[in-house]
Amino acid sequence: MLSSMRSSRRDLRCIAALLLLGLAALVIRAEQVHPETQPASSIVIEGLGRGTFALNGPWQFHVGDDLAWANPAFDSSTWEQLSADRPWGKQGHANLTGFAWYRCNLVLSPAPGITPRFSIMIPRIKDAYEVYWNGTLIGQNGKVPPHPVQYFSQPAQTFELGAVKQGVLAVRVWKAPLLSDDSSGAGGFWETPLIGGSADIATARDAREFQWLRHQQFLFGVNLLCGTVAILSFLLWLRVPSRWVLFWTGGFALAAPAELLLLQAHLGLPYVLAMGASQPLVAVQDVSLWFLLLWLLSLHENQRLSRLTRILAIVYMANAVLDGFLVALSWQPQRVGLVQLADAISTIFWIILEAYPLLLLMYALRKRRQFDSASLLLAVCALFYQLLILAGNIVKQGRQFTDWAIADTIDLPLFSVGGTGVSLPAVASALLFIAIVYAVYNSIREDQRRSDALEREKIALLHESDRMRHEAEHDGLTGLWNHRFIVERLRQEMDRSLREGMQLSVALIDVDHFKKINDSYGHMAGDVVLREISAIFMRSLRSYDSVGRYGGEEFLLILPNCGIEAALGRAEQLRMAVESECFMDGETQLQVTASFGVASPARDDCDAEAVIRAVDEALYKAKSNGRNCVVRADMPGEA
Repeated sequence: MLSSMRSSRRDLRCIAALLLLGLAALVIRAEQVHPETQPASSIVIEGLGRGTFALNGPWQFHVGDDLAWANPAFDSSTWEQLSADRPWGKQGHANLTGFAWYRCNLVLSPAPGITPRFSIMIPRIKDAYEVYWNGTLIGQNGKVPPHPVQYFSQPAQTFELGAVKQGVLAVRVWKAPLLSDDSSGAGGFWETPLIGGSADIATARDAREFQWLRHQQFLFGVNLLCGTVAILSFLLWLRVPSRWVLFWTGGFALAAPAELLLLQAHLGLPYVLAMGASQPLVAVQDVSLWFLLLWLLSLHENQRLSRLTRILAIVYMANAVLDGFLVALSWQPQRVGLVQLADAISTIFWIILEAYPLLLLMYALRKRRQFDSASLLLAVCALFYQLLILAGNIVKQGRQFTDWAIADTIDLPLFSVGGTGVSLPAVASALLFIAIVYAVYNSIREDQRRSDALEREKIALLHESDRMRHEAEHDGLTGLWNHRFIVERLRQEMDRSLREGMQLSVALIDVDHFKKINDSYGHMAGDVVLREISAIFMRSLRSYDSVGRYGGEEFLLILPNCGIEAALGRAEQLRMAVESECFMDGETQLQVTASFGVASPARDDCDAEAVIRAVDEALYKAKSNGRNCVVRADMPGEA
C-alpha cells in the first residue's frame, strides 16, 4: 500500500513536470508568434517591405549628450517617452537647447519574399542631427559642436539600415542656443520618420519633394512676380536716376524673393549664412518702405524729416548686419551668454525702429487733410501691415518666456491657394505691395504730366525768348538787323579782321528820293519799297555778309574778307539790281534807285564810328553827283 502511494506521487510529479514544460513551450511559441509582447519601448512592424511605415513612437527621449547612448546594450528603460509627430517643445521641453537623444528598439518582420534590406527617411529635425543604427553612425544633417552647422530648409534625408530584422535606432539632436524669437520649442522631430524598403523610401522622398514643389507653386509665382517688379524698377531707375521712388520699390520687392531663396528653396545653405544674410534683407525691405512712404506721401519736402529718416535707416541697417553677425556667433557655446545679451539689445532697437513707419503715417495724416486715391490706399495698407507686423513681432519675441498661444496662431493660414497656406501677414503684405505699385505708377504718371507741362512751358518760353530777341535785334519792317545790332556787328567784324589780318569793306546805301515816294504814293508804298530792296540785298549777299537797316531809308552793308575793289564791284551789282527791279504796290508800279558809299578801313586805329562817317561822306558825294551811283570813301592811311 505504501509502495503504491509512493508510485502515485511519482506519477503526479512527472505529470506536473510535463505540464510545466508544455506551458513553457506555449509561452515561448506565443512570444515568437506575437512580437507585440516585446518591451513597451519597442516599435514592432510586421510585413515590412511593401510600402512605408511611420515610426511615430514611442521614442525614448533624454536631455544631454553621451555617445554611449547609441550603444544597443545601453539600458534606456528609464528615459522619458515622446512621439515623433511634434517638436519636443510641445511635449514638455519648451526651453531646451543644446543636445538631446531619441532612441527606439525596432523589431522588423519582412513581408514574405522580401529581402530584409531597409531604409529610413527623416523629413525634418530642428537643428543639426546624427543618426546611429546599432551603435554605428549611418548619416547626419549638418554638423554638431565643436563647429555646429545646420543646413537651413534641408529636404528630407534618407539613411540605409541594411539587412536587419532588429536593432536600436538612435538620433542625436543639437538645437541651437536661443536667439531672439527663435523658440527652442521647435527642437527635435517636426515630422514622423518613415521606414521601408530602399525603393519604397526613395519613392516616398520623390513624392514628398513633388508635393513640396506643388504646394510652393503659388508662393514661387508670387515671388517671381515680385522679382520681376524689382528688376523692372531698378532698370527704370537707371534710366531716370532722379526717380528714387523706383529704387526703393525695387528694394521692397526684391527682399521677398531673395529671402525665399535663402530660407525655403532647399539650397542646402548653412544656417549661419542663410539666417545671417536674411537679417539685412528684412532690413532692406523695411527701410525701402520708409522711403516709399516718405516720397509717395510727399513727406520728403520736409528736410528735417528726410534727414531723420536717412539717419534711422543707417542705424537700422547697421543693427540688421550686427544681428546677422550674432547668428554666426551663437553657434559658439562659449559666447552664447554674450550673444544673447547683445541680441536682446539689438532686438529692442529693432522693435523700436519698426514703429517708425507708424510715426510717418501719423505725421502725414496730420499734415495733409486730403489724399488722392493712391496715397490714401497706400496709407491704409501700410498702417494695417505695420500694426500687424509690429504686434506680431512683439508677441513672438516674448514666446521664449511665455506660452502665449497667439504667438503660434499669428502665422496660421486663413485659406489655401494651390496647397500654399495664406496667412493674415501674407495678405497684408500682398495688399501693401499692390498699393505701393499703384502709388508708384500714379506718382510716375503725375511726374510725367508735370514734366510734360514744364517742357511745353519751357518750349513756349524759348519761343517767346527767341521772338523777343529777334525783335530786339531785327528791324520790324524789313527783317534786317536793326541799327544797334548792325553797328555792334561792325565793331565785331573790325576786331576780327584786325585779329586775323583779313580785309573788310563797308557800304552805306540810301534809297533815292524816298520822301517823294512817300509823299506821292503813301507810306504803304514806301514800306513796300524798303521790304523789296531788303529782299534784294538778302538774295545777293554771301552767308557771312551782314546787312541792317541803319535808319529810315538807309542800309549798312558789312562785307568781311572783301577788299575795296571787290566791294565797289559788289555795290555796283546791287545798284543795278535795285535799278532794274520793278516794285508793285497794288496796281502801281514803282521804279527806284539807290546811292552807295563804300569804304575799306586800312589802319589799326580806325574804329567803327570813323568808318561810318567815311561811308556817310561818300554817300553824300554820290547824292551830289546825281544819285544812283557808287562812290568810294577816302580812308586815312589808305594808299
